[in-house]
Amino acid sequence: PVPVLKFAEASLPRRAAAPSARARCRTMAPRRRAARAALLGLLLAYAAAAPDQAQLNAVEAKIKETRAAILGVYGTGVDAAEFAVGVDFLAGAKGRDQVVERLLRAFALGDSFVVAVGGMSDVAGHGNMFEESYPVVAGDALRDVFQAAGIRFQVRNMAMGGVPSFPNSVCMRDNFGGDADVIVWDFRMVERSPENGELYVRQALMMPRRPFVLFKRNQPYLRKDVAYAHVDAALHVVDEMKAYNLLKKKGSPGVADDRFCAGDPCPCPGQVRWHAGYKLQRFRGHHLALAYLDMFAEAVSKYGALLADGGAPGADAARWAIAPRDPGDLPAIKNAKVQPLFGSATFRCAFTWQPKVGKSLLDLVDPQLGVNGWKMQHPSPRVASVTEQGQGKCHYRDEKRSLVGNAQSHWIFFNVPDVADGGVIAFCGDFKSHKFGEYALIVVNQEEVMGELSVWLESKTLGIASACFSTAHNVVEGENVIGFRVTSGDLSMSLTHLIWSPSK
Repeated sequence: PVPVLKFAEASLPRRAAAPSARARCRTMAPRRRAARAALLGLLLAYAAAAPDQAQLNAVEAKIKETRAAILGVYGTGVDAAEFAVGVDFLAGAKGRDQVVERLLRAFALGDSFVVAVGGMSDVAGHGNMFEESYPVVAGDALRDVFQAAGIRFQVRNMAMGGVPSFPNSVCMRDNFGGDADVIVWDFRMVERSPENGELYVRQALMMPRRPFVLFKRNQPYLRKDVAYAHVDAALHVVDEMKAYNLLKKKGSPGVADDRFCAGDPCPCPGQVRWHAGYKLQRFRGHHLALAYLDMFAEAVSKYGALLADGGAPGADAARWAIAPRDPGDLPAIKNAKVQPLFGSATFRCAFTWQPKVGKSLLDLVDPQLGVNGWKMQHPSPRVASVTEQGQGKCHYRDEKRSLVGNAQSHWIFFNVPDVADGGVIAFCGDFKSHKFGEYALIVVNQEEVMGELSVWLESKTLGIASACFSTAHNVVEGENVIGFRVTSGDLSMSLTHLIWSPSK
């Protein structure tokens, strides 16, 4: 079997640009080169070992074992068909077959399969331990199956309390990771806007591995506004509530007598009526896990047919190719609030919010001046206290600090790398006034741009308001410098995101 490697894009070290191949060859000792070549050859040999019949049998047995273990949590007489309720591919078999094919590819090649979950506080696990959040439960439930299959599998819980999908939706690569195969939308309690939903789907369509899109609720706009993505994104809904209510009506011990946290004590903040207890979280995770376990079982069966017919195609076969979509090939935008400027273009980002796999806003601060009086702050002292409690005692990973400056602060400059020729630079934050010329100076490459800003979208929840503005004025190819200075004593600026058109 292909060796299983623990993998998370978030954990990959950040390195400086590598020297040229010629320079490496000149400076690397022959023994070291030989050792690395031998190691590379060994890894390639392992990777080339496609699953055989013995591994196929072991995976099928593990699928059966996993399904039985999940169903066993909910008592006798529970049928797997009851868990299929609420799983709906909007393009029917055309959509589902694409996910099965991606899972088949991962099995045949020993590749990765990554599910990245975006969402709000309930998804982040608030009220329970982070390990009891449903994305973690789903990943734990499927881990042994994918390990037996030699697939580097991960479910990333990237949810964050109190925020909608925008503006992180235009930062998917740096938020979720460019290796995602499935992008999940679960902002069910904080977002209903069609424009945010369409933007989320369009940005997912442009991700490097052409990921599929899963919504946790069947929003009204999915049938009409994003019909063009039903097939291309294998758009599907996995809504657990009908199945949950069926089991609750039957008196299943797996959902009865719910509470926060499986163990005592439960020191976790967020124990409110609109957050799920640990049993509902567990059910959501199992419902999602069984939906993907069923598709993986079909993929394994298809691999068995290929094996019987002479074997699966090699790694270089056209069947397995995944090429990023050209943004120019996307269908026309349906919602007028989603401008082509940000609805049909990809971006790189640095931001203060957590969790993420990419850079922090602080990583771009010019090192000569530093933050220069600007401070990383939570929205309020209460939010700071709750965040500290949740992270310290319940392992939460989310926080929504901003980089805040006022008239007592000085200039802060950010070095924005690798901007495309003809590209834009944008910034986002929670601003008391959008009339920046009245209380702030904003410069790009030493040129004022307060009067050259285009507004994107504005999102508001009970937790935060976020608006984004972009400019192409004085933006050049390569590295750019954007600076901010608050000039009025009455207002401040709270920056969360820098966004730019990447050169590559």
